[in-house]
Amino acid sequence: MQAAAEESFNGTFLKTMLMGIKLGASSEKMSCRGRKRAIKLSANIAMAVASKDMNWSRALIARHAKHGRNRDLVRSLLGPKRYESVTKPSNFPSQRMAMMIRRRVGRNPLIRRGANAPGATASVIAKSMVRKRTRILKRLVPGGESMDDLSLLGETIDYVISLQAQVNLMRLLTEVFGVSKPQPT
Repeated sequence: MQAAAEESFNGTFLKTMLMGIKLGASSEKMSCRGRKRAIKLSANIAMAVASKDMNWSRALIARHAKHGRNRDLVRSLLGPKRYESVTKPSNFPSQRMAMMIRRRVGRNPLIRRGANAPGATASVIAKSMVRKRTRILKRLVPGGESMDDLSLLGETIDYVISLQAQVNLMRLLTEVFGVSKPQPT
């Protein structure tokens, strides 16, 4: 079962990425930097498309679609129907909701006190460290800022697995297309 899911992910990833490279880096006048950007964008969108309906994948697509130069490529890779459903503003929490959560945390005396307060116990220090690391994780995972801690862990696992698959497939592509490392002299 897991092998079939991995094969499906790999197939969708490769198909979408190669189509993205064909559409995005097709101009011969494109600079090396432009080609690099097109390949990176294609790889990110392909990873998000292959991961189906995870929050991080929708957030990653929406983030790339915000930039005008990426919009056409993202729309052509997703198709107009999926593009509209993924990039709708209603799919993401508002800034107002995020501010309300921050205010609620700011009013909590245990959270405000932190680990440096006199008489801080080991559990307060541990909770403070967990909160700091959770904030960092929320910044690393696309769309993580709007997730609760439990959802964040599940999304992070899926995101890391997808990143690993992306790296493996990119290595495979470089081997297939004969791109090699420069030989030391």
